Amino acid sequence: MSDGAMSFETPEQVKLINSQIDRFIEQEVKPLEEEYPQFLGEDRERNMVDGDHRLVDEYLELRDKIHQKSVDAGFYTMAMPERVGGGGLNALEDTMVMEHLHNRDPDGYHTLIFDRLSVDHSIIPLYDDDYQREKYFEPVMNAEKHMTFGLTEPDHGSDPTWMDSTAEKGGDEWVINGTKAFISNSVEADFIMVHARTSGEDGDADGISTFLVDRDNPGWEIGKIQRSMGTKQGAQAINHFNDCRVPESQMVGEEGQGFRTAMTWVGAGRLHIPAKAVGISQWMFDRSVEYAENRKTFGEPIGSRQSIQELLVEMRVAIEQVRWLYRYTAWKMDRGEEYRWLQSAAKLQGANLWCDVADNAIQIHGGAGYMKSLPFEGLYRDGRVTRIYEGSDEIQKRTIARRFLDL
Repeated sequence: MSDGAMSFETPEQVKLINSQIDRFIEQEVKPLEEEYPQFLGEDRERNMVDGDHRLVDEYLELRDKIHQKSVDAGFYTMAMPERVGGGGLNALEDTMVMEHLHNRDPDGYHTLIFDRLSVDHSIIPLYDDDYQREKYFEPVMNAEKHMTFGLTEPDHGSDPTWMDSTAEKGGDEWVINGTKAFISNSVEADFIMVHARTSGEDGDADGISTFLVDRDNPGWEIGKIQRSMGTKQGAQAINHFNDCRVPESQMVGEEGQGFRTAMTWVGAGRLHIPAKAVGISQWMFDRSVEYAENRKTFGEPIGSRQSIQELLVEMRVAIEQVRWLYRYTAWKMDRGEEYRWLQSAAKLQGANLWCDVADNAIQIHGGAGYMKSLPFEGLYRDGRVTRIYEGSDEIQKRTIARRFLDL
């Protein structure tokens, strides 16, 4: 692809990385699945958290082991630019690797190879500041610290520029007050990148600033741990900031320009979602085909029936559509061409793909598909949130509509 033309072949570098990841999973991750079996299978959700709905120490220990192995193998930061010590993968290469990683049995620990909540392009401004690079950036890149991202508020989800959180200057410190909701991994994070208004009016993108708040800051309090529909329990929580004081040195970038940092984080997720969706949907489709060929009722494989064939065809066609939509979008990003409406289209279609394919897989497997002994019901629950976070379906449609409506 060096000549700028879009290729429909998987790049050799991606093939190599994918094969290395497969080997890493076999050699490093699977032994940990035998060591920590309690977080797999039907009882994984209740074993992951304690009576207060916090992730148990054993699970955090497992996570940290895999993260450190991933750092040592060079996978953990491979999507970050080379100038900051990353692997320098471009958007197309990165998303193709994400698809491959998720195209396998979800009852495993392979997704813990990455922590894209912490290791994200939104932390690059930390690299350019000596203090922030040493205290936050490098520990994150080495999996020694984990970050969370505080943007969404109870009354402002899709409209973050109307946020109620404020930060006011008090001497040589900033004093943050406000509440953030649905903040993933905030219960266990070592620090939070929190956004608050420092100037301007509601609805202004300018005037929002970003701050780094450490876990031991007395002004940062974890409120209710929110119990979600999905399988990843202990992940989201309400976060309160009450006269939370941070020094000037912990403002990220320039004052009033934090919304750009926020959109960098959100934008990356919008392309990861369809890549992951294609990977796991392909896996669900392949398992459904096997079942349709082998499961017999009334003396015949259920795959011989038109109704089952229709479900499978819907799945297969939709997977291929989203696969090439997200890859084309990533290719446009790498070329520096206009891609934002395509990014929204890929996220919209990818999120719905995940939900629809999981629903069809459950239907094909019948009563067995509805049970926790098979992974489809869990994938159905996990997929549903992708239609909400990183911009809901409705927000994506609005972005796409603005591309062709001159209003």
